[in-house]
Amino acid sequence: MAMNWKNQRRILAVHEQLHRIEVGRLSQLERRARELKEEETRIVECLDGNRNLITLFPEVVLQRLKANIRQQQELRKEVDRQTNVTLEQAKRVKQAERLVADAQMERDRAMELEALREVIEHCTTPRDFSAP
Repeated sequence: MAMNWKNQRRILAVHEQLHRIEVGRLSQLERRARELKEEETRIVECLDGNRNLITLFPEVVLQRLKANIRQQQELRKEVDRQTNVTLEQAKRVKQAERLVADAQMERDRAMELEALREVIEHCTTPRDFSAP
């Protein structure tokens, strides 16, 4: 039973590590999404503040803006996918935590039963009260 508890603890540790990795990936994707949104805002602000830029480089500016928007859309899909992966991994962590708790309860129960058995055995063992 102790081995079961140890195995469950190891499994939990693995799931916790995998969850941290998935959270890290999600954070990176969200950071990249913020950067793209900030870039889009800078492009639009630059265009609003300088109409000559549009007339001098209309294709370049529009291509960059379109590319940015396309990247944001792709990244949104990736963030959604990674969010689902992260949530699924969080569920696995919770499930492993429950298994560890169950194994711990089973282990504690077995130890208590063993202690009770020893007490009963000690109490039922005939004692020799004769003088030496």
